[in-house]
Amino acid sequence: MEQFPKQKFTLAHQFDSGNKEYASFIENDPIRNFLHYPAVMKELGEIRGQRILDIGCGEGLFDRKLAKEYGGKVVGYDISPNLISKAKEKEKEEPLGVEYHLSDPEHFSSPEQFDNAVAVMVLPYSPSPEYLKKFFVSAEQNLKKDGKFIAVVFNPEFKEFDQKIGNRFFRASEEGKVNFDFLDLQTGEVKFNAMLAQFPKKNYEDAARESGLEIEWKKLFPIKEGINNLGEEFWKKLADRQPYALIVAKPEASDD
Repeated sequence: MEQFPKQKFTLAHQFDSGNKEYASFIENDPIRNFLHYPAVMKELGEIRGQRILDIGCGEGLFDRKLAKEYGGKVVGYDISPNLISKAKEKEKEEPLGVEYHLSDPEHFSSPEQFDNAVAVMVLPYSPSPEYLKKFFVSAEQNLKKDGKFIAVVFNPEFKEFDQKIGNRFFRASEEGKVNFDFLDLQTGEVKFNAMLAQFPKKNYEDAARESGLEIEWKKLFPIKEGINNLGEEFWKKLADRQPYALIVAKPEASDD
């Protein structure tokens, strides 16, 4: 698994440097902790004992949360050697039974299938619609028959650019791309900048369908703890404008 093939991932390579600012930002990011992660965990249901695949796991922040706080049996893979190295270091420092692999969706495989698979803001960094399909194929091939692939993505229908939303600032860039800033909560200072692809709904749905899955789209809303911590005003635009969307992909219903 560690013999990872060299490929060009123009968007995903933004994070291959193991940027410390990004890692520390995401660890304490309210949008991740009070919006993205809770939405995924709600779809997972009772996590204890589940075997979960994290596609594009990065440094393993979500994996450690699922394992330590909820008793999940987690395996993660990512294309970034630096991020996987850091994830393994943290597992060594605090063993939680999480497995990490340096791989991509085209080459990852496991001898044991998973109850569910997750991907938090990973699919929008696909280099093309064609490559997007590989994530759904990877999920479908590694899931049990009744498993789900749960993913947070950039909302294909979002149009409210050039304004601050929560602690993000989104700008429409070249065709189909979005350039955005991660902002400091207190000062508004730009802590990190990134670019992702705003794939149309059809790209996601076609990719899922060709992999034998069908998609349900869901909105994301903050949990009560997030509202209590930051106030309703912080979350208002996030709830109203919905820059993110939740995908729940399941095996296509049989006609039998």
